[in-house]
Amino acid sequence: MVFFRILSLISILASSTALACTRGEYCIDESSWQLGIALGVGVKTNPLVDGDDIPLVLLPDIAWYAEKAYFDNGELGYQWLSQQKFSFETFINLERESAYFSFLHPANFLVPSNGSTNSVAPDKPDSSDIVDSPDNEIINTERSFSIDDVASRKWAINGGIRGHYFLSNGEWQLSFQQDISNVHQGQQAGVQYKHRWLWHDFRFGISLGVDWKSARLIDYYYGVSVRDTELKELHFKGEAGWQPYISLQAQQPINENWSWLANIGYRRLPQSLTGSPLVEKNNILNAFLGVAYRFD
Repeated sequence: MVFFRILSLISILASSTALACTRGEYCIDESSWQLGIALGVGVKTNPLVDGDDIPLVLLPDIAWYAEKAYFDNGELGYQWLSQQKFSFETFINLERESAYFSFLHPANFLVPSNGSTNSVAPDKPDSSDIVDSPDNEIINTERSFSIDDVASRKWAINGGIRGHYFLSNGEWQLSFQQDISNVHQGQQAGVQYKHRWLWHDFRFGISLGVDWKSARLIDYYYGVSVRDTELKELHFKGEAGWQPYISLQAQQPINENWSWLANIGYRRLPQSLTGSPLVEKNNILNAFLGVAYRFD
């Protein structure tokens, strides 16, 4: 059943040919590929115990747009409605949550297709159990559990819907995603506002949003049970939670193909997730500074 659901979605997408200009600063000619690459210095932090931070040095940007169908950095979609003020699309993509458990996950290397970066502070245990780090992260040293010692977390495939409402220099997005691969059978929903400024040839943008993730999704990736260890004191059941985030982007062209590029993002993790012995940080940070090249 899962295979046929995925196959049917792909066949729908391939049968017709996302309006390229609605998803970014640059327009893409219909039925053509957009190829780009960013080179620089950056990092995306990993909130998991013994999880490796992801170095951001070489980031490919791969997209293809037809009249309605599109592929954008790992997301395959179809835009059903495209108007001056509104647009609406369905899409499939890889679950990004599994990227923290697998260094080679595409989400760690491709430019995000939707511009997102990833609030409640975790419960404070007794003072003898915590270590205060410079950025006020709270780490429970007695209940830490390395991701090297847990069962494998599989990659899931999401099917989703997304709506856009366009303003003169801004955009609202509302989205919902469902695991269609039966890995965790969870859901996630999000609301985001993006605003852009243009001063001469300097572009600046800000994105503010919040994602809700279901208990099944959080428990599958961050829960600890008999699949991981028989020590009951380490067991943890994840619950649904909200993750607010903010990101800033800046870009200035150098010439027709090259441009300076910088971005920084912050995502706050909920108590329903940070209580897991697999998690040692209550936030995710990402930053990048470099140059981008767009192939003709």
